[in-house]
Amino acid sequence: MSRVKNFLEGLDDHELAYFAKFKLPTYMKVTQSEIKEYLVERNLNESKIDRLILENPKSKLGDDRERCPRCYSDKIRKDKVEWTNTGGGIGIEDEVATWDGFGGRATYKNEVICNVCGFWLEDPNQERPLPTSKKALYVIWDFVLGVLRH
Repeated sequence: MSRVKNFLEGLDDHELAYFAKFKLPTYMKVTQSEIKEYLVERNLNESKIDRLILENPKSKLGDDRERCPRCYSDKIRKDKVEWTNTGGGIGIEDEVATWDGFGGRATYKNEVICNVCGFWLEDPNQERPLPTSKKALYVIWDFVLGVLRH
């Protein structure tokens, strides 16, 4: 049995619906075919996937688990990554990281991603693809910081 199928078997129907909607297109064609076959086995078609996403009961859970704000799954992946995007930030943490970098020391932060739908909860290096509106805000912010530095 493949690793993908093992992972998919650990998902409930709601999680599988979010996975199919948001993460399926990120896989290579061969793997997409395997996933689509599994969706058929689980009796999930496009309309059922949309319905499951709309009625997701996990959105009403009030537990203390860390959950994805998009799909409400608690299958969250945290990876410690070297924090490289320290320039332009405001705050003592940014300053310390910048000076550590000059001294040859690395600063690490958690990169937090939902394993089900691929939503990035924390992105310290701003590597995730951004919608055009947020890209524009970052461009404006970088311009303002550039003006303030001169």
